[in-house]
Amino acid sequence: MHRRQLLLAAMASVLGSGPGAAPAQRRTVTVGFLTARRGGSYDDPLLKRLAELGYAEPRMRLEVRDAQGATDRFPRLARELVELKCDLIFAIGPEHPARALKDTRSSVPVVFLAVDYDPLAKGIVSNLRQPGGTMTGIYVPAGPLVVKRLELAREILPGAKRFLVFSDSYTSDQLSGLRQAASARGIELKVVEFGRPPYDFAAAMNAGRRAEADAFITLNSPIIGAGVRGELGPMFVKQRMPAFSGATGTNAEGILVGYTTDASKVARRLAEMGARVLEGAKPGDIPVEQADEFELVVNLKTARALGVKVPISVLARATRVIE
Repeated sequence: MHRRQLLLAAMASVLGSGPGAAPAQRRTVTVGFLTARRGGSYDDPLLKRLAELGYAEPRMRLEVRDAQGATDRFPRLARELVELKCDLIFAIGPEHPARALKDTRSSVPVVFLAVDYDPLAKGIVSNLRQPGGTMTGIYVPAGPLVVKRLELAREILPGAKRFLVFSDSYTSDQLSGLRQAASARGIELKVVEFGRPPYDFAAAMNAGRRAEADAFITLNSPIIGAGVRGELGPMFVKQRMPAFSGATGTNAEGILVGYTTDASKVARRLAEMGARVLEGAKPGDIPVEQADEFELVVNLKTARALGVKVPISVLARATRVIE
């Protein structure tokens, strides 16, 4: 072998490249997923987009920690993910996951989806444009969404005076804003407060019927939201209770109107922020974004079952109409 060939062979051996050499393997990253309840509308599109960006097994190991609705579990679950030395942790939903991770004071990067809290007002980040520290993410302004549902309810049901509302430990800020909006419009709220899961939705619906509530307004909560997408839908129809919710998917049976952010677009953007961090960007250098695309879904099948006529003005603004 000539001297030049010997030198090239030696360089290829050191660098792991060259003719016949196996390509360098990218290391497996560990991604944590801390959530109040697994199976929400953001989960699947987030993971799908991560996979499209190259982060799926075997390149990515996913570690899910689900509090199953119990707020006191978050500190322990956050510590578990930190001790696993995750390369990135997604904190999904209410304030509790992001708060628990921040309280660990770890250096693990966090990308949050702030569904029912303002991350600046709550001190999760100190600046939206330049968060600094180890956290960034997307802010979904739940309070204004809830008030918008109330406005839609009044537009469709102008004679409605009393609304049924379910509340829990995840919804206190939203409930305060809704009370103010309802009071300004001369609307009475029948609020049913839930404690620790599981929630007795049947008893809560019966309380609304006894109070002669005209309609139902949903606050953003992982537990209440799961109920709206599941067992509550048939109850709304059976009790002829028009429901105005954040549930807009095909699984939102029995919901009259859904109004919320475009969950798929938000989740995909969140995944892209996470991928930037995995590729070396610092969360503190990535501005916090605010969700600005919304869905208004009207279910005419439910409207017919309830005997409700949806005004043309609402149908014209709908992003989707379910026939």
